[in-house]
Amino acid sequence: MVLDLFPLVSSAFLLGVVLHLLVQVFAKKEPANLPHGSMGWPLCGETLGFLKPHRSNSMGNFLQEHCSRYGRVFKSHLFGSPTVVSCDHELNLFVLQNEEKLFQVSYPKAMHGILGNFSLLIVSGDVHKKLRNIGASFIGASKSKPEFLHCVEKMSISMMNSWKSCKQVGFYKEVKKFTLNVMVKHLLSVEPEEPLALKILEDFLTYMKGFVSLPVYLPGTPYASAVKARARLSATVREIIKERKKLEGLMGLEKGDFLDVILSKGCLSDEETVSIVLDILLGGYETTATLMALVVYFLALAPNALETLKQEHSAIRKSKEDGEPLSWEDYQKMEFTCNVIYEAMRCGNVVKFVHRVALQDVQFKGYLIPSGWKILPVFTAAHFDPSLHENPMEFNPWRWTDKATRKKVMPFGGGPRLCPGAELAKVEIAFFLHHLVLNYR
Repeated sequence: MVLDLFPLVSSAFLLGVVLHLLVQVFAKKEPANLPHGSMGWPLCGETLGFLKPHRSNSMGNFLQEHCSRYGRVFKSHLFGSPTVVSCDHELNLFVLQNEEKLFQVSYPKAMHGILGNFSLLIVSGDVHKKLRNIGASFIGASKSKPEFLHCVEKMSISMMNSWKSCKQVGFYKEVKKFTLNVMVKHLLSVEPEEPLALKILEDFLTYMKGFVSLPVYLPGTPYASAVKARARLSATVREIIKERKKLEGLMGLEKGDFLDVILSKGCLSDEETVSIVLDILLGGYETTATLMALVVYFLALAPNALETLKQEHSAIRKSKEDGEPLSWEDYQKMEFTCNVIYEAMRCGNVVKFVHRVALQDVQFKGYLIPSGWKILPVFTAAHFDPSLHENPMEFNPWRWTDKATRKKVMPFGGGPRLCPGAELAKVEIAFFLHHLVLNYR
């Protein structure tokens, strides 16, 4: 019986030796200064572990374990590509500041189906500059305009008045409705009570679910539903553009919203116009609403910060006549409010990481980032780095009174892709908080 098994065992042994030799011959020898790490399983690498859900005010087990084992810069295989993961603030800053020089934006192909070919998140080079400049110029001019400020305040008061008869409020759901209504009004002159506003909100809710789902395009999957919702949103904006162009021929562009500004410039195709409108809606809706919810969450756990915030807004209210609306000058007095917003972004991490690819071999701090490799700057890890922040897990808005803190945190990204709507979001949240802390406990 033993002799009968000998040919089988010897054949298996020889096959193993041959396979081992083939792997040694064909495997690429990695450079000595490549960051340490693990490439994980074939095909999927370590993607599932990297994307495993965790609390937003923590690094998560994957990053904690890998940083502990390999250091704050390590290699992995994520989203189908060999990747360098950076939890190092200096490297993150270096990557963002060298956009289009040493690195380029590189999101997974599946994201293109959701975002569209002209999304600011995906495009690069001259197209990105053109689209970003148009968006940034309008946002920069709008943030201090009385029309926008009064719109934000009016909608804030209206929403809080609707809560008076409620025993319980689903805050995140409510502020998502609020932020989308503000942006739809500001960009497209669609009033919150119009059926079109509700239709846009419903499609956006479906659209957003695709961002946190497996990219499987099968009927009924969140990803497939998101792609279809994006197509419906595009069709809605195209119809508004078509109607606006008809009116332009009859009486000119008179609404003065973002769409009017784009159409008056005449430098974008309809597809580019649709894409930038949806991008700004996306940023002004989802990320702003998430940040507002995080601010309220952290304030509930920090009574001293809440009391200081109330004192700041009480002083502003006392300096005004009854019913007098807030102004840009009032916003400039909301220093502690802005510190609260910044600290909520540091602790809550609305954007946890971004996707980039190395355009050439890059050396940094003795590490090699090979040409063609992805690099993921992880903001979460830098925000909780004890070498950068004292008691990093603590929500402490007063840390922002030290101007050096601003150099250690990138709440709105950095480099050429610094969030163009950052100031607009801060104004919106500050005005909302003004009425919230003065009227609710």
